[in-house]
Amino acid sequence: MVKKHAHSVRQWVNRHKSTLKKAGLGALVLFILAQLIYPGDRMLPFARVDGVAVGAVPKKETIQKLNELSANQRLNVTFGKMTTTADTPLPADIGLSVQNNQRIEAANYPWLLRFIPTSVLWFGLLQQESTPEYSFDERKADAYLTAKFGETCTLAAKDATLKLSGETLSLVSSQPGGSCQKDEAIKLLAKAKPRLNKVASVTVPVTVIAPTVGDEEAKQLAESLNTSSKGGVTLKVTDKTQSIPQKEVLSWLVFKPSEAGLNFEIDSTKAGAYLAKTATPLVAKPAGITKVTTVDFTETARQDGQVGQTLALDATLADIASVLRAEKSEASAAVTPLQPKTEFTRSYSKTSTGIAAQLKFYDDDNQGVFGVSFQELGGQGLSAQHNGNRQFVTASTYKLFVAFSTIKKVESGQMSWNDANIASGRDLAKCFDDMIVKSDNPCAEALIKKIGAKELNADIKSLGLGSTAFRADNNVTTANDLANYLTQLEKGTMPIKSENRSRLLAAMKRNVYRQGVPAGASGQVADKVGFLWGLLHDATIVYSPKGTYVLVVLTDGSSWANIADITRKIEALR
Repeated sequence: MVKKHAHSVRQWVNRHKSTLKKAGLGALVLFILAQLIYPGDRMLPFARVDGVAVGAVPKKETIQKLNELSANQRLNVTFGKMTTTADTPLPADIGLSVQNNQRIEAANYPWLLRFIPTSVLWFGLLQQESTPEYSFDERKADAYLTAKFGETCTLAAKDATLKLSGETLSLVSSQPGGSCQKDEAIKLLAKAKPRLNKVASVTVPVTVIAPTVGDEEAKQLAESLNTSSKGGVTLKVTDKTQSIPQKEVLSWLVFKPSEAGLNFEIDSTKAGAYLAKTATPLVAKPAGITKVTTVDFTETARQDGQVGQTLALDATLADIASVLRAEKSEASAAVTPLQPKTEFTRSYSKTSTGIAAQLKFYDDDNQGVFGVSFQELGGQGLSAQHNGNRQFVTASTYKLFVAFSTIKKVESGQMSWNDANIASGRDLAKCFDDMIVKSDNPCAEALIKKIGAKELNADIKSLGLGSTAFRADNNVTTANDLANYLTQLEKGTMPIKSENRSRLLAAMKRNVYRQGVPAGASGQVADKVGFLWGLLHDATIVYSPKGTYVLVVLTDGSSWANIADITRKIEALR
């Protein structure tokens, strides 16, 4: 049957031999024509460069692809004979540029070969690969070495240490370090010739730096700790004993090298969290409350609360460490006393002493720092202060001092309320008003520039304000100085004319910021506030039904609500 079929095929071929020859010749011509018109800007089919398949890919895309791959191929930098790689930088990190443009452009398909049938299929496989083009920037290499290994080109040694593996400690081996000559290292980096099918490695000769703690020392400590903690660490808590599991207690350890070898410390946070659940409940006794009654600054009654106790963590951990060092067989939980919390019941007399006590204890009980000065200008003449001489940054209360110097300039004829264009087109009268009413900064800054810090400080000194000054860094003042200023202003003893005194007081009474003293006072308030960063200040004259008084509250880290509250408390004691 097979022979019969083969005979039929031969007969068919013989009958069509002429046609087949013509078809074969036509196919050969078509193949050669296809080779002749194959684009010169494409890689040949099945072409590979450094192991990367780029067959039939346009040369432009091939160059882009190979350059990207080259730029992202890391190098291995090793110090001396170290077993681990010191770093794996990108070529650009060490100042190396790898380009494939020339060798890809040079990969051509010669015309003579195009007449050889099927050459388009196999010539790409036979082409000898040329190397990429390399360029090197010594400055970048120097910067790389400095950034990675410092000016001295040093790789620090790694000390041996321990880690928890399962239930016990195991060794983390040491690694020697080394220092190199930077010039020599740069020359070696310059010789790196990475290819996509071969990672470049650079070995830099070094002077070896031995680790402080070697493997043998760490092994000895591991053996000692594993032995001393085997079966857990016994902790005696009052008349009971409990066992801290080996894995738990070893997980608390932090290892630190020293000249004496590898030492361990106990992480108090980890250990404390565990002991808070197991040991502390057995020793803890809550503290009571000591109740104290005071009048002004004087204690009038006291009921002492019970002293409690809790676990003394540091002392307990020190005892556990002794067990781990095999200095003793069991640890004991230490306790420390807990002093009772003190609750005060305070009352204040309607006296200067009572108000002073109120100010002091208000500061103690509330967030922030207070500087307060209070002075009645009539009536009983009550006065009190707390941190009255403590200097604060003025914030915008400095504008009161600028106002005084401005008035002096007007009264001496050196300035006029009609002076134009002080700031943003406003004349002096408008600027003065805005500076006090709205706390306008451009007007204040313009007037400071006109008057000068030296003259401002001289005017302040003339008022007897010894703790206030305009300085290059920050202007400073005190509650007592501001209270002195406002007292002179209200009493009319400040050396300015009555119409200008009235101008300033009228502006202060129209101050738009009313969240502080005005919110807590019982009468009309003339004031100047200041707020900057965490500072909130209010310098005021209060026209109370019980008589006029000056109150200055300077605060850092407090609130307007507290300033209003302290005002109400003072008024309650008048």
